[in-house]
Amino acid sequence: MAVHARTPLSSIFLILALYFLQGMNLGITGSIPLFLIAHGATWKDRGIFNFAFYPFSLKLIWAPLIDALYVKRFGRRKSWLIPIQFSAAVILLFLSFYVESFVENLRVILLAVIFFAIVVLTATQDICVDGLAISLFTATNPQWASTSQTVGQTMGRFMGSSFLLTFESANFTNRFIREPLSITPKESGLFSLQQFVRFAALAFLIVTTCLIFFFREKENLPTADGEKTESLSLTEAYLSIFKLFKKKCIQQLTLVSLLAPMGAVAVNYMTSLALVNQGVPRENLALVSIPVTIVTIVAPLAIRHTESPLRWFAGSYIAYIMTGIPVAAYVYYTPNMISTSYYYPILILLLALNEFCNALRFSAQIGFFAAISEPRIGGTYMTLLVTLHNAGFAIHSTIVLYVANWLPKNYDFVIATGACTIIGIIWLGFSFRTLKWLQEIPTHEWYLLPIQHLDDAVKSNEQGPNDHRASLMADE
Repeated sequence: MAVHARTPLSSIFLILALYFLQGMNLGITGSIPLFLIAHGATWKDRGIFNFAFYPFSLKLIWAPLIDALYVKRFGRRKSWLIPIQFSAAVILLFLSFYVESFVENLRVILLAVIFFAIVVLTATQDICVDGLAISLFTATNPQWASTSQTVGQTMGRFMGSSFLLTFESANFTNRFIREPLSITPKESGLFSLQQFVRFAALAFLIVTTCLIFFFREKENLPTADGEKTESLSLTEAYLSIFKLFKKKCIQQLTLVSLLAPMGAVAVNYMTSLALVNQGVPRENLALVSIPVTIVTIVAPLAIRHTESPLRWFAGSYIAYIMTGIPVAAYVYYTPNMISTSYYYPILILLLALNEFCNALRFSAQIGFFAAISEPRIGGTYMTLLVTLHNAGFAIHSTIVLYVANWLPKNYDFVIATGACTIIGIIWLGFSFRTLKWLQEIPTHEWYLLPIQHLDDAVKSNEQGPNDHRASLMADE
């Protein structure tokens, strides 16, 4: 997991741009229910629209297709990225002419179908970009794959959600922009929903055009040991999922991914709802999220050169769950302080600190996933590991939210956060040796390489210059 050479800035900017587009699509999709509710949509309508998000949870089904099937002339990732992103641009451009009419007339099923298609394309693009990032960064600095993903997706989601909802609002722009500048108030924001969707379509077209003309994909894939590997067939790509689970290291990493969220789900899933229940207006919460998002974007840059991502994961994990305690306490006393001048600055500080630690935790864990993923099946490998990570949060969030219904209403968030924190500390105490062992495993042992490649990789390791035993206790 060592850094061999300087990572080209062009590669970093390319992956950032692709993840930004992905995040913007997901942000827009997540914002549509809020526009629907503003026009009288019911909880049933919102439930129907939520089907649009399902493809992201199911993408492991077709991830091996993306790794195995491609046109050699265009390149493994470009063969999929170019048609996918052009298709997304066409759908967004078409949607931009009708989206406001669909929202106003509550055409929920039609919107769900359209955004389902958009999310299918976005999920497929995610598989491609994960694989491309692994190919570009494996031989230089695998942590850049995680950093680019966290920064790019966060910026994109911010643009498609908080930025869109804030500056599309006539009330916000009249009060905070037009009035201070002595501009006549209007019944619309700085831009409309249809204009923003059209902007998203244009962004996809521009980035995809640049991808065609300015990026040339290498045919052979370097491993972390400098070896070059051949592609797998479609059958081999699907079988690779089952072969990976036969590895003891993958089995242990699966347990880590599924159990680690136990300590984090309460503060992760309940904070915003608890603040609203304690009297914080939703529009104020949206404004609070702006500086917090900026912190989230900056945080991953702190570990962009680390050779020991699991060391950072352990430290930021404990910091994340511990900083949840003052957040929960502050939320509990919100009714007594919300009218004071210091309430929101302190709230922003506490949330920013908590999210800073969370961003480090996520970036470190995804960075480790990127470092151990075999480039031949990079999209499938990353999709599998991220799916396990997401499954852990989904399972434990369901349990915690269900149990919270049985807790005293005034103390549910505090009790849930405290209990999860204790569980998280206990889990980390028992799992620290496992994390250290996982970090020390040579990179090639995570691969499904033929035996001759493994022998060459081991010899390369023994020669010294490319030592991939990155100790949990030794970072740069």
